[in-house]
Amino acid sequence: MWRALAATSGELVVYLDTDTEAFDPAFVPGLLGPLLTEDVAFVKGHVRRPFKHGDTVEPDGGGRVTELLARPYLNLHFPELAGFRQPLAGEIAATRELLESIPFPVGYGVEIAMLIDVLRTVGLERMAQVDLGTRQNRHQSLTALSRMALEVLAAAEARVHGPVTPGPLILPNGEPRAALIDERPELSRA
Repeated sequence: MWRALAATSGELVVYLDTDTEAFDPAFVPGLLGPLLTEDVAFVKGHVRRPFKHGDTVEPDGGGRVTELLARPYLNLHFPELAGFRQPLAGEIAATRELLESIPFPVGYGVEIAMLIDVLRTVGLERMAQVDLGTRQNRHQSLTALSRMALEVLAAAEARVHGPVTPGPLILPNGEPRAALIDERPELSRA
C-alpha cells in the first residue's frame, strides 16, 4: 500500500482488497462518494462477510480476527473507533495528504494502524464508513489467522505502548513463523 501511494499522484487514493470472490466495481464510487460530498478525509468500507465451511454458510461468520482481536482491542483502547464495522477491511479511500502523513505497517496490521493513526491525525469527525454489500473472502486456517492476529496486535500495541518486537509466533506443533512488524515511514517525511 505504501509503495502504491508513492507510485501514484492522484489527490484521492482508493485501496481495494484483492482476495475476494465477488468484487464489484461499484466499490470505487462507493468509497469515493463521502470524500467528494462530505468534509471527510478517510473512508472505510464494510461488507457482510459470510463464512463458508463445506456446504454450510454462516451469513455473518467471517472476520474472525476482527471479532476475536481487533474489535475488543479497539473497544478497550480506542472506544471511539468501535463503531467501525470492519476495522480490518482492506477497502479504504482517503486524501493523499492524509495518507502521506501516516506510517504503513508492512503486514496485516496496516488497517488497524491506519484507523488509529487517522483518528489521531484528523479526528473521528473527518472519518466515515460506507456499506459495500456482501463479499466472500477465502478463509484461512486458524493457524494462519494466528500470524495475522499477531501482526494486528503488534501494530496496535505500537500505537498504544510504543514499538514492539515480538519473537516468532510458535505454532502448536512447535514450528516458528515470523510475523511482519516493520513499518514504512510517512511519505511526507521520507
